[in-house]
Amino acid sequence: GSDGSSEAKSIMKKQASITENYVNDLKKAANADDMVKAINAYTQGMKELIPDLKEFQKKFPEYRHGKVPEGMEADAKRLEEISAQIPDALMKTASYMLDPKVQEAMHQMGQEMSKLQ
Repeated sequence: GSDGSSEAKSIMKKQASITENYVNDLKKAANADDMVKAINAYTQGMKELIPDLKEFQKKFPEYRHGKVPEGMEADAKRLEEISAQIPDALMKTASYMLDPKVQEAMHQMGQEMSKLQ
């Protein structure tokens, strides 16, 4: 509708897809280069989405406080479930974490994500 909820839904769906790809790529990472690719793809996806996410947070301030806007419960739940898999996926790749390339990629991701605050 014109209240921005369909737009917000698509933003949430996009974020879930980006996050899902990230988790899957991390799980498949066989070396530090794979991990860097996974992190960079996620960072790039999120970078493109951050302006939309900021708008979304303006339109739905309650979302920041854990309240899911009406009609978006399924997408929010999917995003939550996928996001919950990130720590496990990262544990599987822990041996690559000390690689300077991986650390640099993580650092860049952190910088992009901090723009969401």
